[in-house]
Amino acid sequence: MSWFGWSNNLKIWVRLVAVILVGTICSGVGLIYWGTLQQKKIAVDQAQDFAESVYQMTMAGLTGMMITGQVAQRNIFLDQIRDSNHIESLKVFRGRPVVLQFGEGHAGELPNSVAERAVLDSGKAYHEIFVGTDGSEKLRVILPAIALRNYLGKNCMDCHKVEPGTVLGAVSMEISLARANQTARVFAVSAFSVAALLCIPLTLFIWYFISHWVTQPLRRMTHGLTLISQGDLEATSHLHSSGNDEIGQATEAFNQVMDKAKELLSEQRMSRIVFENSLEGIVVTDSSSRIQLVNQAFVETTGYSAEEVIGLTPAVLKSGRQDEAFYREFWRVLREKGEWRGEIWNRRKNGSVYAERLSIGAVKNGQGEVEHYVAIFSDVTERKKREERISFQAFHDSLTGLPNRMLFLDRLDQVLAQARRSKSGTVAVMFLDLDHFKEINDTMGHEAGDACLKEVAHRLRQCVRASDTVARMGGDEFTLLLPKVAAEADVRAVAQKILEAMKVPIVLGGQEVTITTSIGISMFPRDAQDGETLLKHADAAMYKVKNSGRAGMFFFVPDLLGRPSSPSA
Repeated sequence: MSWFGWSNNLKIWVRLVAVILVGTICSGVGLIYWGTLQQKKIAVDQAQDFAESVYQMTMAGLTGMMITGQVAQRNIFLDQIRDSNHIESLKVFRGRPVVLQFGEGHAGELPNSVAERAVLDSGKAYHEIFVGTDGSEKLRVILPAIALRNYLGKNCMDCHKVEPGTVLGAVSMEISLARANQTARVFAVSAFSVAALLCIPLTLFIWYFISHWVTQPLRRMTHGLTLISQGDLEATSHLHSSGNDEIGQATEAFNQVMDKAKELLSEQRMSRIVFENSLEGIVVTDSSSRIQLVNQAFVETTGYSAEEVIGLTPAVLKSGRQDEAFYREFWRVLREKGEWRGEIWNRRKNGSVYAERLSIGAVKNGQGEVEHYVAIFSDVTERKKREERISFQAFHDSLTGLPNRMLFLDRLDQVLAQARRSKSGTVAVMFLDLDHFKEINDTMGHEAGDACLKEVAHRLRQCVRASDTVARMGGDEFTLLLPKVAAEADVRAVAQKILEAMKVPIVLGGQEVTITTSIGISMFPRDAQDGETLLKHADAAMYKVKNSGRAGMFFFVPDLLGRPSSPSA
C-alpha cells in the first residue's frame, strides 16, 4: 500500500494537524533564518555607517592639526581615535599627489595593499567582510579623501596644488563583527527555542479546533444525512468517495440521501426557509388586502407581532404622509401592471415614522384572477437621512450652517426670475465684510474666530425676515438677499439694524470683543439685471465703506465702477 493510500485511513483531524504543524514549522524556520540574515545585514550596515563617522572624525582632526601645525601629534591622535571607538586598526595613507608635494611622510603613510592602491586610483570606497587570523569576521573599510573647494569650511586647494576631485589619500580601518554575529546567533537560538516550545500548545490548539470544527460537524452531518435518506430531500448526482475517514462516511450517507431526494424536495418548504430568513420584510395578503402572513423582518421593522396584524390591512402602518391621490395612483398601477415599486413612509407600532423601499406584486391563478399580493420592503430611513445630510452639506457652510455661495446664487436667480415675471418686484443684495476680523484670528486663535463667525451668523438671522436669505460666502464675508422690498428706506433700515446688532460685544475666550461690519448694497432692477452683477456691485459698494473708515453702509452708484477695491480687512 502506498503512503497516500495508508494516510487515507487516518483520522482526518490527524492529517490536518500534521499538515498544518509541518507547514507552520517550515514557515517558522524560514522566517527565523530570514530574520537572522536581516539581523546580520543590519549589523553590517551599522558598522559601515560607524566607519563613515570615524572617517569624518579622523579627517576633521587631521585637517585641524595640519592647519594649526600639530602634525607631529598625528599618530597619537589616530591611536586615540582607534582606542576610543574600539576599532581593530586605523590607518591614514597618502596618495601620489600628496607624496609628490610633501614627501612620503611617516612610516605607514603609504598604501601597502592592492585594495588601498585601488581606492587611490579609482576614488571609490571599498568595503570587504573577511575572516581574521583569530577566526572572527571583520569589516574592512577604505574611504578616499577627495580634494574639494569646501571641505569642512576649508579649500583643499589652498594647501594642495591639485585639481578639485583629486584623490589626496584614504582612511583604512578594520571593525570587528564578532559582537554582531554573536547577537545574530543568540537571536536564532532564542527564536528556535521559543518556536520549539510553542509547538506543543500549537498542536493542542490545532487539535482542539479541528476536532470541534471539522470532526464533530462531520459526524453530525453523517448522522443527519442517514436520517434524511429515509425520505426528505431532492437528489442530485452522487459524490465520489475517496477513503474510509469521516468525510468518506459522510459521502456514502449523502449518496444514499440523493437516491430519494428529487421526489421528496418541497418547493413550499424551501420558499418558507427563504421567507423566514429574509433580511427584508415580507407581507402576504389575500385579494382583499387582508394580511395572511408576515416574516420576522416585518416584526423587527414595524414592531407589530404577526398575531397583531394578521386579518388587518396594511393600512395599520399608514403614516399620513401620503395623500389619497397617491394611493389612488398606487392602486391604479398595481391593478393595471400587476406590480408597484417605489418609496413610501409608514409608521411603526411605537409611533415613529420610517421610510421603506417597497415592491408589491400580484399573484394570479390560471384564470388571471388575483389570489394574493406579496409585498417586500426594506427600511431605508438611514439612507435617506444620509442623503439629506450630504445634500445639506453641499449647499451650506459647515461652520455656521448658513447657505453657501452656490445656494445663495441659486436663490438669487429664482428671486430675480419671479421679480421679472411680476415686473414690479424690487430685490436688494447686501455684501458684508467683518472689519479687522483677521486680528481676532491672529491674537485669539482660530477657535475664537470660528466662535465669532457663528455669533455673527446668529445675529444676522435675527435681523432679517424668514423669507430673506443670509449666506456665508467664505472667510469673513456674508451676503443677504431681501426679496420684495418696498423701497430703499426699508433696505436701509435692515442695514442699520445689522450695524446696531454688531455693536453689542461678543464674549470670546472670556473677553468682550466688539466687531463691526462694512455693508455694500445693490438693488434690482436699478443697479443690475442679473445675480452675478448685483453681487459684484454690492461688493464694490462694500469696499467704498471700507475705504471710508468701515462700520457703515453704502448703496451702489455707477461711479464706483473701475475704482480699486483692495483695502485691508
